[in-house]
Amino acid sequence: MNKPFPLARYGQEEARLQGERTLVRRPTFRLSEALLACGLTRDRLLEEAARAKEMGSDIIDLGLHEGWLNEETLLREVAARLNLVFLDEAPPADSDTSLSESLRLRSYRAAERGRAGLRILAPNGALIRAMAEGRMIAPAGRVALVSRQSLCNALIRAHGDGIAQRAANTLPPRFSARWPQAMQPWMRGPLVLALLLAVVTLLGLVIAFPVLLMTVVPLLLAPLLIGGAMTAVISALASRRPRPEPPPLPEAKLPAYTILVPLYREAGMIDMLLEHLARLDYPRDRLEILLLIEADDTETRDALRARRSELPGSILILEVPPGEPRTKPRALNAGLPFATGTLLVVYDAEDAPDPDQLKRAAAAFAVAGPLVTCLQARLAVANAYDSLLACRFAVDYAALFDTVKAGAARLGWPVPLGGTSNHFRTEALRRVGAWDAWNLTEDADLGIRLARLGHRIEDLPSTTWEELPATLRPWLNQRTRWMKGWMQTLIVQARMPRDLLGELGPFRMLAISFTGLSVVLGALGLPLCLLSLGMRLYMGLPFFEGHSLILLSDALVAASLAAAVLLETMPPLIALTERRSLHLAPAMLLAPAIYILISVAAWRALFELTRNPFLWRKTPHGLMKRAGGLGALRDAGAQKQSASKPVIMAEKTSRPA
Repeated sequence: MNKPFPLARYGQEEARLQGERTLVRRPTFRLSEALLACGLTRDRLLEEAARAKEMGSDIIDLGLHEGWLNEETLLREVAARLNLVFLDEAPPADSDTSLSESLRLRSYRAAERGRAGLRILAPNGALIRAMAEGRMIAPAGRVALVSRQSLCNALIRAHGDGIAQRAANTLPPRFSARWPQAMQPWMRGPLVLALLLAVVTLLGLVIAFPVLLMTVVPLLLAPLLIGGAMTAVISALASRRPRPEPPPLPEAKLPAYTILVPLYREAGMIDMLLEHLARLDYPRDRLEILLLIEADDTETRDALRARRSELPGSILILEVPPGEPRTKPRALNAGLPFATGTLLVVYDAEDAPDPDQLKRAAAAFAVAGPLVTCLQARLAVANAYDSLLACRFAVDYAALFDTVKAGAARLGWPVPLGGTSNHFRTEALRRVGAWDAWNLTEDADLGIRLARLGHRIEDLPSTTWEELPATLRPWLNQRTRWMKGWMQTLIVQARMPRDLLGELGPFRMLAISFTGLSVVLGALGLPLCLLSLGMRLYMGLPFFEGHSLILLSDALVAASLAAAVLLETMPPLIALTERRSLHLAPAMLLAPAIYILISVAAWRALFELTRNPFLWRKTPHGLMKRAGGLGALRDAGAQKQSASKPVIMAEKTSRPA
C-alpha cells in the first residue's frame, strides 16, 4: 500500500506539521457516493464514467468543466466526508506566499487572523480522488477547501501589485517600446515642435526646389515600396505550396489548452462570446478559459457575474490589477501566470473560431519540431456586407492572412502575428518574455522577436471570424493604433541593427525590414508622392527626359506603380479564389481612397507617438448588421461552413461540445 502523502507538504511547513498530532490518517470515502450526493443518478454516473474512460479523462474534471457537476456542491460533500471545512470565499493569503507555487499546487497558507496557518486548497479531480482513497492526508482543522475561482481571486488580491508590475515589465528596456515612459512631460512639447519644424522645412524646400522633390522622393521611397510589394507577392505565391494535413490526435492524447480572452467594455458581447466558446470541439476537462477584465470595467464584470452560476468550471474570471499602460498585452501578461495548459491561444471578444481549431492546432504542434512555437490561424471578416469599407477590409484580411502571412510562415521568414488566434506552446511563450505591454502592435513585435530568438511560426489553415469596423471613425482609430504600434516596433528593432542582422540573417532581415518600412514610410510619404506628381503635371515636365537622376527617378516611379498593381491584385485574387468569394473583387478598386485614409492614420499616429504613445483606441464591437460575404477556406480538413455566410452564432446544446 502506498504511504499517505500529507497535504501539509504542499506549502513550506512540512517539517513543522509532521511533528503535530493532527497528522493522522483520515477515513476514506466512496467517491461515487459523493458524486451521487451532488444530484447525479446512478445511470447518469455510469454513463459519464464510461464516456470519461473512453476520452481518457477524469470524471470529476470532466463534470466540473462541462458544468454537470457543481464545484461548490462537490467540495461541500468532500469536506463533510473528511471532516474539513468549505469556504465560500478564500481568506487572504500570507504575505510570503509564492504566486507560482500556489497556482501550481492549487494551495496557499492563509494569513487572516484566526485562520493563520490554515492551508487553503482548491482540489481538482486527481486531488479529490487521492483524498478519497487515503493517498493524501487532509488534517482536520488545518485544511479548508475553496473553489478555484475563489483561490485565484484571493491570490490576485494578495499579489496584485506584483502581478501588475511583472505584466508591464516582461522584457528588458532595450527590447520594449516603453522608452517614451522615461521622457519627461516637458520634453514632449519640444519634440512636437521639432516635428512641426521639420514639416515646415520640408514644405519650404518643396516650394524653393520643386525639381529636387520630384527627384529625391522616388529615389528614397520607391526601393522600399518595391521591396515591400515583392516580399508580399513572393509570400503569396509561396502560400500555394501544397502541405499535408497532420493526422488528428486521439482524444485521449489531446493536451491541456488555455484560452486567454482579454475584455474591456465588452458587456454587450458576453452572450455571443460564451456561445462561440461553447462551440469549440475540445475535451472540456483539458480546456481552461481565462476571461481577463480590467479593474475599473464594472459593466463587463457585472455582466459576467450575472452569468456566473451558468458558467462551467472551465471558465475563470480574472480581474487584471490596475496599472499602466492600459493595453491589451498588459492584460495578457497578467493572465499568463494563471495558465495551466500546455498550449495557449488568444481570442478577442468578437472572435468566432472554427469549432475544430484547437484540435487542428494540437495535431499540428504534435508533428512540428520543437522550434515551432506558434501557429497563426487565418483571420477573416464576418461582416463584409456592412459597408464598402467593411468589404474592402474583408479583401485586405483575406490577402494578408490567407496568402501573405501564410506564405511567409512557409518560407521561414519572420511573421508579424495578427492580434488574435495565435496558438503558442505556453512554456516557450513564457521563456521569450511573452508580450510587450507597451507596444500597440504587440502581436507583430512578438512575431519578430520569436524569429530573432530562433523560433518558427507556422500557418494554421483554420478560420477565426471577426467583426471589423464598418464606419470611418472606428476604422481610422484602429488604423491609427496599428500604425503607431508599427512605428514602435520599428524603433525597437532598429536599436540594435547588428544584433538583428546576426539573429535573422541578411535575407530574412531584408524581408521584415521591407515589410515594416514600406507600411510606415509608404503611408507617411504618400502626401509627398502626390505633391510631387501634382507639381510635375502642373509644371508640364515630361517623363523620361532630362538628367540621369531624373530618368532613374521616373523608372523607379514606373516600377513602384507596377509593383503596387501587382500587390493589389495577385494576393487578393488568390485569397478570394480560395474562399470562392470573387464577387468581392471590385473592392480592390477602392485602393487609392484606402491608401489616402491610411496615410491620414499614419500622420495621426506619428503625432500621437510624441504626445500620447500608449493611448489604446478601443474598437467597438457588437455593431454588425449582417453576417456574410466571405466564404470558408477551400480546405478539406477545415470546418465546413456556408460559402456565403459564416456561422458566427452558436447553437445551444444540452451538453457542451
